[in-house]
Parts: sequence; structure tokens; C-alpha cells
Amino acid sequence: MQPPRTTELPDFIIKSTLGVSITVLLLLIPFTFLSFIQGRYLIGGLMAVIQLLCIANIWVSLKNQYSNSLNLFAIFILIITTGIGLYQLEILASYWPSLAVLALYFVLPQKQAWIVNILYVSITIPIAWHVLDPAIAARFVAVLLGISFFAFSATHEIYKQHYLLKEQSVTDILTGLYNRSLLQSSLENAIHQSDRSKTNMAILMLDIDHFKTINDRFGHDVGDAVLKSTGKFLSKFFRAGDVVFRIGGEEFLALIYNTDKTNATSVAEKLRQEFEQLPLINNHDVTISIGVSDLQPNMDWKQWMKQGDENLYKAKANGRNQVFA
Repeated sequence: MQPPRTTELPDFIIKSTLGVSITVLLLLIPFTFLSFIQGRYLIGGLMAVIQLLCIANIWVSLKNQYSNSLNLFAIFILIITTGIGLYQLEILASYWPSLAVLALYFVLPQKQAWIVNILYVSITIPIAWHVLDPAIAARFVAVLLGISFFAFSATHEIYKQHYLLKEQSVTDILTGLYNRSLLQSSLENAIHQSDRSKTNMAILMLDIDHFKTINDRFGHDVGDAVLKSTGKFLSKFFRAGDVVFRIGGEEFLALIYNTDKTNATSVAEKLRQEFEQLPLINNHDVTISIGVSDLQPNMDWKQWMKQGDENLYKAKANGRNQVFA
């Protein structure tokens, strides 16, 4: 099983939300006071609401958390403020929408930012055409659309590179399987899921037999080829919901969901038999030993792995090319 592309909210959006919130808060303070002094109470009140939402966002971000609903509400208030500002202030309010477009790309998830950007532009442009001089309105629209495109292009590349680096950081380059970096969290999540739903869980600890001999006799290039082929085989063998790791040189771990000890042993035996039939090295059989460990009540992830490791050791001690549960 190949590691899937990561799609969770990237860590950097919390930091960027914090930075945007602080910037907007500081920028709006003098203009909020000015609006109240000039009697523009509606705009002043809306800007005061935006500042309160910024303060709330700062508080949430400092706790290393992110509130999507808070940001969406702030953007909603911002859209209203932009429309009213253009009607009341005309050209004086035409400088802010460009900053608003940039801000929403750094406080909202990627797809939401695209949608809100389209909505924001669709509302703002008709108002600008209505209240501004045509020559100024044309320049306003050009700048707003240009900044929208630049912001979209830049953040799209940022997200793409983020997910690529994230994927590379958790993927074993040689086999294409997960590496150890996600092992603990994956096992802990499986334990929590088992506790909540009373679902059986099991792990298979796999080790390629006599792998050092393969390297010594046929060379490390052949050894690497065996590992690559093993990774491809394991990716296809297990179900999409199962997770497979390379945890050491020639050692692998498969986390299989909704599987008790009996079924896990059957899966392991089938795995052992099919692996033995792979044409990995000409005129040389390559086999694996497998230790099965089913999750027991009150077992933590270290104990779970230790049981699997001990069973793998027994499988190897008993002559290799076999399953021990």
C-alpha cells in the first residue's frame, strides 16, 4: 500500500493566520477611530467587529489551534464592510480589497480561499463599476483580478510543495512504504479506535530471511532490488485501509484493521506463501518470517510492538520462512 497524499490542514496556516490577524488589527485601529470621529458609525462598527475577530484569532493561534468558522465569519464581515465602504467612501475604499484578497489566501484552506475569492470579486467588482469613475473602476478591476490570480498561483505552489515535502518526510524512498515517523501515531490511533469501537486490530512483523547473505553474495544492488520488489508486493497485498511500514533494513510492519488473531494468522500465512513464489533472485529462493500480534486490552503501542517482535524472533528461531502467533 502506497502512502496516500496528505490532505490535512497544513501547519503553516496557523502561523499565517496569526500574522494576518496581528497585521489587520494594527492597520484598522486608526481607521476605526477616524470612522467614528467622522460619523461613519456603520463602517466604524464593522471594522471594530473585524478587530475583535482578529483578537479572537490571535488567541486561538497562540494556542496552536485553528478555527475555520471564525475565519469564515471574519471574511463574511469583511465582504460586507468592503461593499458599504465602496458605496460611502468610493475611491478612498478602493485600496483595501487587494489586501483583503491576499489575506483570505493566508487564513483559509486552499479550496475555500478559491471559492471565497471568486465570491468576493463577484460582489466587489459590480459595486466598483457602479460607484467609481469608469477609468478608475477599470484599473481597480484589473488590479483586483491580477492580485487574485497572483495569490492563487503562489499559494497553490506553496500547498503543492508543502504536501510533497510532507509526503517525502513520511515515506521510505527505497520501498515507497511509510517510514517509522508515523509508526507510533498510527499504532496509537489504532488503539484508540479499537477502544472506542471494540474493533479487533493486529500487526504483522515481517523480516526477509538471510538478507545479509543476499547482500554479501549478490551485492547491495540486488539487495536494494529485493527491498523495492518487497515494497511493491506489500503495497498490493494489503487492503487499502491497512498501513504498511518499513521499520528497519529488511524489516516491515503491517497494521491491519478489523482483524483478530485467527484471521491475522491466516493473512500472514497467505502472505508468506505468496512472497515465497516471487521471482526476486534467479535460482535463489527469498523467504520471510512473520510474527503476528493481536491487540489485547490495556496494551500500549510499545507492548503491542514488543509482542510482535518477540513472535517474529520465535518464527526465525524455529527455522525461518514461517508464521508465529
